[in-house]
Amino acid sequence: MFYFSSSNLIPSTLIVFARVYLLCRFIMFHSHLFLDASSRSIGYLNQVSMDYFFLIKAYLQQWPIRCLTTFCIIVFLVGSWCLRACDYTSTNEHISMLDSMWLFIETFTTVGYGDIIPSTYCGRSIAAIIGLFGLLSTALLISVLIQKLLLNRWEKYVHNFVLNIQLEKERKIQAANIIKFSFQIWCMKKKNTSVCSISYFRAQRRLFQSIDLLLQIKQEQRKLIDSCVDQIDLISVQRNTSVETYEIKEQFKIMKVKMDNMEEKLVDMNMNINNIINDIQKTLNMLLNKVSK
Repeated sequence: MFYFSSSNLIPSTLIVFARVYLLCRFIMFHSHLFLDASSRSIGYLNQVSMDYFFLIKAYLQQWPIRCLTTFCIIVFLVGSWCLRACDYTSTNEHISMLDSMWLFIETFTTVGYGDIIPSTYCGRSIAAIIGLFGLLSTALLISVLIQKLLLNRWEKYVHNFVLNIQLEKERKIQAANIIKFSFQIWCMKKKNTSVCSISYFRAQRRLFQSIDLLLQIKQEQRKLIDSCVDQIDLISVQRNTSVETYEIKEQFKIMKVKMDNMEEKLVDMNMNINNIINDIQKTLNMLLNKVSK
């Protein structure tokens, strides 16, 4: 009778954990991103919804270790209790909390030693859900580790600068070797050294190796220059180009207005000059007529 009554209570007790959504609502309604009117206005203008998923992604970006640790602890406690409530031993008693924690760790990490297995359908369902949460947490952990291990913008600049200095030294060394081995080959030709001699072949081989290394170093330097340009630099260059293009367009408009004004003034001056010439011509004609009379 005890087993029957406790099994009937399991669904109702598991449903209680659905109230965890209140924690999500608490996080959402107490977040400065959600409460700040300016942030919501900026999000609305950029067609970004300030919902719970946006807040979770923002917090994961800002505090990844803290968020993952809190998530894993909550899932660990809830999952362990659910496994204890849903699974039974051979004597129809609940498994101990330590055994349920160990079963949770086995399932969450997808190890599955097999020493403890869920014996009920409810326990198996909970174990399957825990396995899915484990895969999700592993993916999040890997992404956080990759983000932490990658060099940031300024670290990348410093690293590339140091590598560029080393490559520049190697380039100068190989350039000096090219000059040295070329001079050796020239001296051998002046001394009428046989082309088939070992010394000539050795100098020629070293010359070709130095040329090949010099080309490789130049290629590595080009790769460093390309790697220094990231998305932020491209966005800033694009923004600056857009601003300069807009300024040039505005200057062209101003110049066009000035040229139109100058053209109108030139037309007026031309008309005035023509009128003056006509007046002078009339005056001269009148004077000539008077003189002729």
